[in-house]
Amino acid sequence: MITNDKRSCVLLVDDDPDDIFLHKLVIEESGIDPQIIVAENGEEARNYFLTTDSARFQKPDVILLDINMPRMNGLEFLACYNALSPELRIDTKVVILSTSMYDFEKARKIYPTIMYCTKPLSQQIFLDIYQGKHLPLKTRP
Repeated sequence: MITNDKRSCVLLVDDDPDDIFLHKLVIEESGIDPQIIVAENGEEARNYFLTTDSARFQKPDVILLDINMPRMNGLEFLACYNALSPELRIDTKVVILSTSMYDFEKARKIYPTIMYCTKPLSQQIFLDIYQGKHLPLKTRP
């Protein structure tokens, strides 16, 4: 069961508790009030998409994805994500969050249209991403 009720959904995939705390705060204070789902690695994020028949599943509007994580990194998750049905991926914005431009370059070789943002995420950048104003390569001002 795929639901897309009026409340938007953000899937935050990151293994760093400090980054999770900061990014949740930025998202919560953005004025959008989305449901925030946290996955601490790519495997947890992949498993979230295996629960599409659950009443609690909501297709994310935005996926904020760290690259360097244990168990399953962000690039491995992207491979699994891209294998999902188009119905699960349509209209979802996937953004790599990293402190390293090298991570973005690795991802861009495989996924040329992927969006990138340097950590930490700012409120304005999140709003730009959410509203579709974010370009494939954009770092903080």
